[in-house]
Amino acid sequence: MIITSTGNNFGAEPVEFKVVLNENYVILNGRVLFDRKTEEYKAADVLEIYVPDLSMKRSMETAVFMNYTSKQYDRNGTIVRSWIKDKNTICLEKVEVNAAYTDFEFVFFCAYLPKGQRETFIVDGEIDLQIENLPKNMYCEHYCAYVNESWALICLGIENIGAVDFGTQFTLDLVNFPKDISAELLLSCPMGYAQGWGNSTLPARIQNGQFICDGYTELQDPQVSCGVIKAYIVTE
Repeated sequence: MIITSTGNNFGAEPVEFKVVLNENYVILNGRVLFDRKTEEYKAADVLEIYVPDLSMKRSMETAVFMNYTSKQYDRNGTIVRSWIKDKNTICLEKVEVNAAYTDFEFVFFCAYLPKGQRETFIVDGEIDLQIENLPKNMYCEHYCAYVNESWALICLGIENIGAVDFGTQFTLDLVNFPKDISAELLLSCPMGYAQGWGNSTLPARIQNGQFICDGYTELQDPQVSCGVIKAYIVTE
């Protein structure tokens, strides 16, 4: 299902979201580009995106990627808190960073759960995911995937991404993961030292039963070369 935002309070353009609406959860996929120099952004204490009716009145907090889009510091990002304020409002934490960073995007591949829920959220549909055909000296020992009728969840922990040359794309075979599920994602690569703002984020996608990722650029130092991803993917 696709919905289009009806507005926001920080100067971004309207955006289309892929959504799964359920009384027990909302799953959201989409990207929102924004500029921190706009007067609307400067005036907002909490960032709000206005949408048609969702399936819950309020949610607990979840995590959304905030990714820098300028070429000077390309592929840096972090996560921010996000929550459903009411049936028509998605809120995002406003994070202040160095004034030199202006052009950002929010990247949603997350699930929202109802506020006040006391029962455990159980994810059904686990598949026998296997990872094969990794590049030499690269490892993926922690992974899982769940596939349901209208959405999927995949988690990967990849080690030694620096084993591939700068700018070299690499692929992993996702054995038993449905080949008709595709998504544009981000691989987050935590760093143990300061480098600009946030952590390295590598553009990645799932397509035809493979995980495909752009490697490090020459501006990124893969001394800490693990990568993690947890993504709820809308499939219908």
